[in-house]
Amino acid sequence: MRLKIFIDFWNLQISWNEYHKALGATAPVKIPWEKKLPAVLTAKAGADAVYMGTHVYASINPKSQSDRRLSAFLETMDTFQGYKVNVKKRKPAKPVRCNNEGCRQEISNCPHCNKPLVRTAEKGVDTTIAIELFELALDDVYDRAILVSGDADFVPAIEYIQKRGKYIIHAGWRDQSFAVRKACWSHFMIEDILPDLLS
Repeated sequence: MRLKIFIDFWNLQISWNEYHKALGATAPVKIPWEKKLPAVLTAKAGADAVYMGTHVYASINPKSQSDRRLSAFLETMDTFQGYKVNVKKRKPAKPVRCNNEGCRQEISNCPHCNKPLVRTAEKGVDTTIAIELFELALDDVYDRAILVSGDADFVPAIEYIQKRGKYIIHAGWRDQSFAVRKACWSHFMIEDILPDLLS
């Protein structure tokens, strides 16, 4: 049984950070991307699962210094065995405006520190994940796929792919992603695999 893994980077990373922060972590807890993640996920897919690679989808703001460091890490991740990393550049988002109907003025500076408010929007990541889920299913590259994302926008793609005889397994956090979990053939909780990931 051929298995592909599809990971929405920010969906996993932000929830991972929030989970460990809620447990009292005072320093970042690193995701073991190369050493353990593919092996642990593959084991959860079943004893007959044969790992066929991990696809990671991320976005960065090229003007952000921290995102430039992240970009360098993502380039390194793209060299991990079996990994394919797809990075999209974030685009400027619409300005913040006052919600009062009588005002609707643009808010360009923080009311506390007076620094400019710079907003960016993620464009194309979800679309790329859905397209590759479809493409690789229709090209018969995998039998099962693990989707690490809680975005309900994937539900129609999941349902269609499963009608074509492929199966999607959802990996998500316990109190999130109910719509995706319900649409998938099977699911498991990331909290339940943390001992294996972090041991």
